[in-house]
Amino acid sequence: MFRGLYIATSGLMAHNRKQQVLTNNLANANTPGFKQDETVLRAFPAQLIQAMQAGKHPATIGKLHTGVYAQEGIPSFVQGALKETGNPTDISLLSGALPVDPETQQQGTLLFAVNAGDGQIRYTQNGQFAVDQDGFLTTADGLNVLDANFQTIRTDSENFTVQGNGEIIREDGTNANQLWVGYTNDPEQLVKEGHNLLRWEGDFENAPLGIEAAGLPNMPGDFVKQGMVEQSNVDLTRTMTDMMSTYRSFESSQKVIQAYDRSMEKAVNEIGRV
Repeated sequence: MFRGLYIATSGLMAHNRKQQVLTNNLANANTPGFKQDETVLRAFPAQLIQAMQAGKHPATIGKLHTGVYAQEGIPSFVQGALKETGNPTDISLLSGALPVDPETQQQGTLLFAVNAGDGQIRYTQNGQFAVDQDGFLTTADGLNVLDANFQTIRTDSENFTVQGNGEIIREDGTNANQLWVGYTNDPEQLVKEGHNLLRWEGDFENAPLGIEAAGLPNMPGDFVKQGMVEQSNVDLTRTMTDMMSTYRSFESSQKVIQAYDRSMEKAVNEIGRV
């Protein structure tokens, strides 16, 4: 009886965690460049039950399932819709133009690089940038955007032009170097770190490369677009539907726990009465 109570409780906790992930997706539906997380419920490894008898081979009774757990959210790197803003500091990545990897049959993703402090490089797909008081290109949180040599980019003002290959031309016509635009064919190795930043958790030798160094075949010359920003890829209709379904599943687990509670109450107060 208590084992069933534990199994129902694991379902309660798993659906609660899934609801938290869905709520976070919904809260960031209007965050530029945000990638929604997808949560999968998985069963704990089943246990094989056998009857042990002296002098005999164990008799297999069957399998015992001990509950479920919520796998941590896995970001979906499908490109969100592009929204035209006309703002020169808004720059979008054209990940949708990337070729499909012939080995994995998956499409990679493009990334900007930023300086997160102490020489730490982080990645982002949020191209809603700004220019600080010193004339440097930064993220909305004030982190410096990096160029092809992983150096800060000084545009001096917001009146600059970005070419399709990421090259930045200042208002006076001088060159402000080229945006670092990286590519990885394994975005699942990227981990969210907050503030729309991504950290590479894979092997260092497989870290994202500059798109030119990656040597992608059939890659069009333009991979960035100025005056546009990539919106969140959160599907509001699907998210709301999943939230309702998860809530119903949470309620079901709750009712199972209540049923076990009533059964134990009856066992103690009636069956166990002397």
